Amino acid sequence: MKFDFLSSASDKELQQFKSVCNQLLSRTYIVRTIYQPGKGRVDNPDYLFLSRHYEAVQEYLSLLDWDLRRDELNGYFYVLNTDWALRHDDANGIYYVVNTDDANRCILSKRETAILLALRMLYDESLEGLGLEKDALCTVREVLEKVVTDYAILPAKPNMEEFKRAMLILENHSIIQRIEGKYNQPDCRFAILPTILTAVSAERLHEVAAVLRKEEENGEEAEEDTAG
Repeated sequence: MKFDFLSSASDKELQQFKSVCNQLLSRTYIVRTIYQPGKGRVDNPDYLFLSRHYEAVQEYLSLLDWDLRRDELNGYFYVLNTDWALRHDDANGIYYVVNTDDANRCILSKRETAILLALRMLYDESLEGLGLEKDALCTVREVLEKVVTDYAILPAKPNMEEFKRAMLILENHSIIQRIEGKYNQPDCRFAILPTILTAVSAERLHEVAAVLRKEEENGEEAEEDTAG
């Protein structure tokens, strides 16, 4: 048992232990470096804490049926439930990830899912030019162009406020991080974090993208039939 750390830890360490566990359960990921206004990239103290006390946190979270993992190459920790699955609610047009007891559910609408897929594709396109931090820098304008024109996941650009809400959801789960501007502004700059690699696997990327494209095509055909 690695809980010896908890009995000998200082009050400050215990507070950080709680904070780190709560972050993992609510945001899934903890990344190695973060952006700070005026400073650029800085080391994330929570990542450093996890590096030192990985086994203690891993054992604690395992009691809650969560598996703590780390990607040292890309610089992040993340949690997975051993029996999670991506599900599709046809009636409401949503995708969500759920664990065995139906808790910690992350629900994405069809448009939010399309934006996530576009970000994953953008990340793949940027792989060769990524630096040591493995972040892909881009703008809101690039995403909007890709999601409709290049990737054809959506038939038209989403409403900017709707787009902003989707981006904030992804930021809250440490998939992206804003650098400059606001997500409802075309020139807003942000980083796509390497965590997107586990958020959307290559296999799942093409599978869900194909479903979205087919649904959009069926929707267009239905509209044409009605008009005819």
